[in-house]
Order: sequence, then C-alpha cells, then structure tokens
Amino acid sequence: MTRAMWEAAVSRLLGDVYAFAATGPRTRPDWQSDTLAVLHRAADDPRGWTTLDTDRANVEEQAVHGVSFPFLPLSRDALAERLFPVTADTAARLLVTMTYEWGPVGREEDAQDAFGDAWTLLGRYGDDLECYSNITAARTSPCPDLTAGVTGWMPLTHYDGDFGCVIVSAEEVGVFWSFNPI
Repeated sequence: MTRAMWEAAVSRLLGDVYAFAATGPRTRPDWQSDTLAVLHRAADDPRGWTTLDTDRANVEEQAVHGVSFPFLPLSRDALAERLFPVTADTAARLLVTMTYEWGPVGREEDAQDAFGDAWTLLGRYGDDLECYSNITAARTSPCPDLTAGVTGWMPLTHYDGDFGCVIVSAEEVGVFWSFNPI
C-alpha cells in the first residue's frame, strides 16, 4: 500500500460527498480516546496522508459547537455507547454506501470499483483490524443486512443524520463519516 494508492481511493470514494476521513495514531490501550482525539482534530495523521475535513476551517460553527464540529463533544463512554462492532466486510459496504448517498448500493458488479477503493482504505490498517459503526442495525449483528442502505443510526453529530465507521489497528485509528445536514 502506498500513499498515492490510498489517497486516490479516498478521493474517488469520498471526494464528492459530505464526508470526514481522518486517521490518528493509536496512543492508548482504549481506542475510544484515540478516536475522540481524531474527532477533536487533536491528532494528525501519523503518516502525513490526506485528511478529508471540510469543517476544519468552519470557525463560526466551531465557536458555537466546539472544535469537534460537526461531531458532538462526546465523552469516551458516550462514544462507546454509540458504536457497535462490525465486520470488515460491513465496514467496506458502509464506505461504499457513503458514495451512494446512504441508499442501496445495488449490484456488486456495478459498484466493483467502489468496493476496491473501500478495501484499499481498510488495507492501510492491516489484517488485524477492528471495525465499529453507529448504524443501529449493528446493535444486533456485526454483519447487518444493508441491502436497503443505512436506515438508522446513533447520532454522533449535530446533524439530522450521520453514520460512519471507526477502524482500529494496533498503530492507528481511522474515522470515516458521512453527514446528512438536512
């Protein structure tokens, strides 16, 4: 995996949608604290690779809602209560679903390139990764049926809708999030 491959996949998969994609270092035994550091923009990508964060410069909203805008100023426990374990296959499908505006992805053959990009993103974190998501379907199954798209979530932002996934490896924590600000 090279920087160019990863950055091209991020751009193709999430560059045209309102999304957040950032990675921070794993510095603590609990991944929730490292995830909060990424959400609060207190952690830089340890490899210096691309971050998608259109709200980083939104000082007006940050003045009202805090530095983590559009994310809520969650505690470690509140974050843990809203994120549920999912399989790597589910995380890949969620990344592709972001591109499809939360709706059904449709036939796998039609989204083959998008799935390739999703697996490139996940590949950065190695084979021994853990994945978490706030979709409500993951409360009961780490591999929920997403054929209808994303239909429910535990909010992590100030918006009416948001979903995403947190990818955890021994060295890094990646956060990929999609927003519906309606």
